[in-house]
Amino acid sequence: MFTPNVIVVSFVSFCSFQFYLSMSESTRYKAFPIGLVTSCSTLLIIGCGDETLQRVRDARKFDWYKIYLISPTLTDEVRAEVAQDERMIHLAREATEEDVSKAQVVVEDTEDLQKADEIAAWCRKYGKPLNAVDKNQYCDLYYMSLIYRGPLVISISSGGDAPALSVALRKHLEANLSEGWAYAADRMAALRKSLPGGQARKMLLKNMVRDKQLLEAIVQNDRDTIDQRFDEAIQRI
Repeated sequence: MFTPNVIVVSFVSFCSFQFYLSMSESTRYKAFPIGLVTSCSTLLIIGCGDETLQRVRDARKFDWYKIYLISPTLTDEVRAEVAQDERMIHLAREATEEDVSKAQVVVEDTEDLQKADEIAAWCRKYGKPLNAVDKNQYCDLYYMSLIYRGPLVISISSGGDAPALSVALRKHLEANLSEGWAYAADRMAALRKSLPGGQARKMLLKNMVRDKQLLEAIVQNDRDTIDQRFDEAIQRI
């Protein structure tokens, strides 16, 4: 049975590579990149601004228990996304303090600065982490540009300082990362689950990713060679 007010510390195959942008090596980053466990948790999205569609699309890829979208109106594209996911619930009204108190994570994307200030105050009152779109002064969480390759999730952030550059880097990497990474990640996830835990499994998987032939096959999306390198590694167990 799901318990929406409890965050369960188990999340399958979430890998995140954080690319942080800095002006010098001495920079102290204000935001620590961390993978948030979404299982059995509730996400609240308030408003329907320029970034809401992407927020909704990304949210649907993760294991949220419920995703509430509270806004008097929606764009046709956002409405279509909501209709495709039974976890998504649209409430056609303004958000309230009670709504914020019941969520685990809050995203605010409104054009009303007074309302944004009110939402931020509610989040502080109830200890709810907030991502406020284009309002860094309210943010506990900075949104990341995401790339999906099977169970791999690559996250890129500038800590809210250069979001356009983060998006540009994401597009560059997305265009150059082959689907071989997704295929190899799926194979490795299955292999890892099939082996007993311990140092032997850990060393096997580490040695596999040091295999230059395997890495080259991944880059080239050469699935026959990927399979061959996996099979040979398994035979050495």
